[in-house]
Amino acid sequence: MTLPELVIRRASRADVDLVLSAGDLLATPPTAEWTQDFLDRGSNMLILAVYEDVPVGMLVGVETGHLGESPDLFVYGIRVREDLRHQGLAHRLVDKAVEIAEEAGCTRVWGSVHRSDAENERELGPGSPFSATDEDADPGARQDSTSNQSTTFVIPIP
Repeated sequence: MTLPELVIRRASRADVDLVLSAGDLLATPPTAEWTQDFLDRGSNMLILAVYEDVPVGMLVGVETGHLGESPDLFVYGIRVREDLRHQGLAHRLVDKAVEIAEEAGCTRVWGSVHRSDAENERELGPGSPFSATDEDADPGARQDSTSNQSTTFVIPIP
């Protein structure tokens, strides 16, 4: 499969069965009730990457904000089927999230990535906006291939 064959779009209430079929992308398989409730809340966002009517990637986010300020989109989960990793699908999901967030009047998209140094380099590639850098690392963390790092990414929306 080539990545251009994928359809990347925001899930709607009509997609409950499609989301339920994506249980292997989640740590806990979703229920119909949870999925309907999630998709009915306007501030929640679920973006699906679909290939031949099968979800192969997803991004989960929520609009957040303070009274009187433009909202932000907080991304709290990105999953890609293992055999499709390292092909830029997560970046395409984020690009779609930025597009939708911009239409909603958000000022930025942000989230955190939790990975070891070795995972960052191997899975994200050098120079990825989701890669941990020395400045992002916890000063008390070990700086070797087994250290875990949390990196916050922020994508401003013009």
